[in-house]
Amino acid sequence: MSGRMTSLTVRNFRSIRGDVTISLDAPAVLIHGPNGTGKTSLLSAIELGLTGAVASLARFDPNHLTYLPHKLSPDSSAHVSIQADEKMFDGSGGSLTANGSAILGQGKLSEEQARFYTERCYLAQATLGRLLEIYEHQDARNSSSPLTRFVKEMLGLDALDALIDGLHLSGDVRRFREPSPLFWAARADAPSLDDAVEAAAARVETAERERDQIEARLRDLSGSTLAADRAIAPDRLRPDLERRVQEHEEKLSRLARIRRDLNAATSQVAAAAKTEAGSARVDAEKTSSGAREALARWRAGSGARLEQLLTAIQKAFPEIPASSSDPSAAHAAAKQAVEGARARLRGTVDADSAATKTLSEITTSVTQGQGRIDAIDRQLAAEGGANRELAEALSAICTHINDEHCPVCGRDYAELGDGPLAAHVSAEVGRLVTAAGRVEALVRDRSNTLAALTDARRKQTELQGTVLSPTERERVIFELAQRNEWLNSLQDLAGEAVAGSRLIRDATKAAQVLAALNSQTTSISGLRAELDIYALQLGIEPEPADVPLAAVIQSMTSELDRQEATESSGKAKLEQALTTLRTLASNQQSLDENTKMLEALQEKQTRSATRRQEADRRISVAKDLMARAQTVRGNHVRDIFNEELNAVWRQLFIRLAPDENFVPAFALPEVAGKPVEAVLETHYRSGGKGGNPRAMLSAGNLNTAALTLFLSLHLSVRPRLPWLVIDDPVQSMDDVHIAQFAALLRTLKQHGRQVIIAVHDRQLFDYLSLELSPTFNGDRLITVELGRNADGYTTAPWALTTFEPDRAVAA
Repeated sequence: MSGRMTSLTVRNFRSIRGDVTISLDAPAVLIHGPNGTGKTSLLSAIELGLTGAVASLARFDPNHLTYLPHKLSPDSSAHVSIQADEKMFDGSGGSLTANGSAILGQGKLSEEQARFYTERCYLAQATLGRLLEIYEHQDARNSSSPLTRFVKEMLGLDALDALIDGLHLSGDVRRFREPSPLFWAARADAPSLDDAVEAAAARVETAERERDQIEARLRDLSGSTLAADRAIAPDRLRPDLERRVQEHEEKLSRLARIRRDLNAATSQVAAAAKTEAGSARVDAEKTSSGAREALARWRAGSGARLEQLLTAIQKAFPEIPASSSDPSAAHAAAKQAVEGARARLRGTVDADSAATKTLSEITTSVTQGQGRIDAIDRQLAAEGGANRELAEALSAICTHINDEHCPVCGRDYAELGDGPLAAHVSAEVGRLVTAAGRVEALVRDRSNTLAALTDARRKQTELQGTVLSPTERERVIFELAQRNEWLNSLQDLAGEAVAGSRLIRDATKAAQVLAALNSQTTSISGLRAELDIYALQLGIEPEPADVPLAAVIQSMTSELDRQEATESSGKAKLEQALTTLRTLASNQQSLDENTKMLEALQEKQTRSATRRQEADRRISVAKDLMARAQTVRGNHVRDIFNEELNAVWRQLFIRLAPDENFVPAFALPEVAGKPVEAVLETHYRSGGKGGNPRAMLSAGNLNTAALTLFLSLHLSVRPRLPWLVIDDPVQSMDDVHIAQFAALLRTLKQHGRQVIIAVHDRQLFDYLSLELSPTFNGDRLITVELGRNADGYTTAPWALTTFEPDRAVAA
């Protein structure tokens, strides 16, 4: 199943603060970030956009809706929007809002697809931990073990077990004697009547079977479109059959006339071929036919690929000429146009990257400048009492202080007992002068900072108008990737374009030579036109002018033989149908008599069996419901616990842990209709059974067993959704396991799975980026780096990697 997720937009969701938009339009997406930056939140946002819920959180916290919006969200809500390949969906859903108490909107997936995604496509860290809990239980054969509870929850067996227990009484009719006392009396009614109805029904069945056999043979012989549920009326069918017999005779006569003319044309062509001009024409016909066939092979192979590529390029560059007359010229024009477009797009991307970097630096300067102005304003407010004029006034008053009485208000300062008045005034004058100097320095600093801040804001505004929006940048990046892929394909088809132009010239030249020779052969110049008329009469297309006349006559003769055989066979079947039609009358009379007798007996039987039928119906409904429940449970268990699941699990585990001698497996439930008791065991790779995985496997291989169990559940059924989303899956794995896991991811990606992996280890992220890098034209890899800016908002820059061929190796 083709189709992938293409983009994700998240705003104030869990630990993601602000707006984050990333592209997912690639077979592999790697997400990296330190712990706490939002990797798990990003994968939970994908789950919410697809399914309309966050089941990975709901399993452990019934109040999880409260914590979906970020604690600093301005509107106390979170918003998620996801886009996917619309070939898989109807275009609706995928945009949701969580307000802390409810989720508003509809997920992208249907209910069945959402359940498949939750169980088979998304492996959260919490779920991986729960799978590990399965192996840590002491006794997995206890019905209350974590393994059994997990299996029943995954398969939804609790409700089925309760339903089967409630319908236990319907398994034996003897249990209904007290609830239905009339049932036994109804069962004893009229056994002889049943025998009579059975005998009458057998006679009717025999008559109907004979009638059906006659009608089936008649339908096969007549070839008419007759309703299968309606008896054939001989009076209406006979005239139609006689008319069609006459039509076959007329067609056979017309075909006989055409055969006579073709025999004459064969003799005429053989005589003309013996002349010198005829011999030259035959050679020219062979040459032209060979050139035309070579051109047809090229058009069906390399030419088709070149035409498909040029058609795609012409949608973006209409000025490119068509390739039908000169593929080489069209190829050269397409290559020139695509190279020019790629250069322009590369320039746009580089310019936008430079502008984005400069804008980030200026934004930081604006934030720092505004902070500096705020700090200066706070210092100026603290120095509110600094006044140079007041200091000068106090200095002038000092000359008038002769004792401890204030010359302004006359108050005796000695009453305060705080030293001489003249000393106090002199100290205050000194304090005011010092503070005034600091205020003047702060005012000058504020003026300079404000001027720099104004200039930075002006540059910030100018750059904001030049920086591309995320949507426009994404479009430019993908257009650049498309141009690179086009250039790769054009390079591969350069030689085929030259070969196509040469084949077109050869075919044109050969056809011109043959046309000239045909015009010189006057003895058979009109024969081709006559053969074209015969071809139309036979209902076939006339052959091209460069096909030899002998080949044309042979082809028409073969078609004539086929049509004569068809018409003769059809006429013979219709004549047999007329004979078979006469045998229906006696059969129909016998059937009518037996049917009337059966209807009378059945009416009598119905009246006597009403009560029994009602009782049987009620028991049957209960029994059928129980049987269906048991069948559903059994089928569901077999679908999961079958040899195919164990085989897939074994292959995946051995691939990730090639040196482990013990392989985990499910022990299949063997008693039909019994409650499911999930059991885990291990098998020796050389044959035989081992103990419980917890006793046989190391911690790293236990984690590998849990991871491969999830992958086997995904791979063991038809891929309703081709996605694998895994959150930090390599816990407790050594380097060998990680290398094998990377190889497995590369294989899954090549087989149509879209893989989305989140890791927190930087070295592991770089290693997976190298392992999953594109290896062929059209393959892509998207890497996402999560982080936070100086203001605490989440940043998620992403990069797209496309395939770049190694021209040196190719040479």
